[in-house]
Amino acid sequence: MKSKRLARLVGLAVAVPALLITTGVSAHADGQNITWRNRATDKCLYWKDHSNPWGYLLQAVNPILGVCSPQGSLWNDESGNLQDQTGEYWVESPAGGPAGRGCLTAYSNGAAYLEPCSSPANYWEQWKEVWVGNGFNLVNRMTGQCLDSNAQGAVYTLKCNGGQYQVWY
Repeated sequence: MKSKRLARLVGLAVAVPALLITTGVSAHADGQNITWRNRATDKCLYWKDHSNPWGYLLQAVNPILGVCSPQGSLWNDESGNLQDQTGEYWVESPAGGPAGRGCLTAYSNGAAYLEPCSSPANYWEQWKEVWVGNGFNLVNRMTGQCLDSNAQGAVYTLKCNGGQYQVWY
């Protein structure tokens, strides 16, 4: 009897970690307002600019790293209305902004910015949230690049490299 109980315990000890590894970790519930804080800088992905009448930062509406506050660093994390929905990708859009507030978008040249959301959201506007142990890499569906940043507060995409400037939590 003891050997059967021991065999079950050993089986559970192996099965539970395997299940956790293969299941993956999802960052957030659909439609939830979240903050993306950068692991290297401890600053947040920030979209608000009080000097711009539309309330968006723009070079072409570029997000930056900024103070973590509800007025400019909350994002709506959604997985509905995606082109070719697979359940793996999310759209990030500023929470609390005016209607048509835009989607976080990336292009192959490394640009990351807000643009009007497509309906359904296209591949350029979709992000996979990949757990890396101490946060998430936000990987663009079209480019395969990670959302990256630097100490100066710029936000852009680069090839995923394991660096802490590409980790968001």
